[in-house]
Amino acid sequence: VSTQSTWGCTRECVGCKQAPCVRACVSQGVNNNFHIRTGAYLALLYNDRSVLENHHLTQVFDLVKNPKYNIFAGFTFEQLKDVRDTMLEMVLSTDMGNHARIFQTFRRRLNEDKEWTGREDQRLAMDIAIKMADISNCCRPAAIYAEWAKNIAAEFYNQGDTEARLGFTISPFMDRSKDKTDFPKGQVSFMNYIVIPLFEAGVQLLPKLDFTVAEAKKNKQDWLNKS
Repeated sequence: VSTQSTWGCTRECVGCKQAPCVRACVSQGVNNNFHIRTGAYLALLYNDRSVLENHHLTQVFDLVKNPKYNIFAGFTFEQLKDVRDTMLEMVLSTDMGNHARIFQTFRRRLNEDKEWTGREDQRLAMDIAIKMADISNCCRPAAIYAEWAKNIAAEFYNQGDTEARLGFTISPFMDRSKDKTDFPKGQVSFMNYIVIPLFEAGVQLLPKLDFTVAEAKKNKQDWLNKS
């Protein structure tokens, strides 16, 4: 069975459709740095490299070994390899530790005067797409973003509480006692240095997404107005 007939798209497209499902399939409420600092089993297992992203991928590909859940059952070895490579590339790109490298590559490519047709270009575009989706809460209408921010803050503070109980220095923006000052600063900085630059660059490739930049700037201004 070909991926074209089964899924209605190319192998890269199949991988692109599945990668977002993998991205947060096993949420533990703490970040990579927490696993590394505490010497957690997953950090040891993945050698401190993209700990959660690697774990998500491992869990999913282990799951589909079970015939009951194997959505790739009709694929040949080569077809599955291409799909898996795309999924690995995309999910690992969401590790913020890889952000600078990927973003710089994307900006350089945007300045080149040639069509986005090669496989490397396709992979890079898909990496940027999932990265934008991963942090898109900052680009949503204010009421929706406010709910996301509330949930993010709760997750941050839960990790900070755990760090304090373990005797670790509390990670930046995760100290519950500083929620009135640090969390707003963290959100503004995140939008200034990560979200808005990424989406502004993404809009160069996909101009119809320009509304996302406007929403992010509005949400950033709301935090500034409250400070």
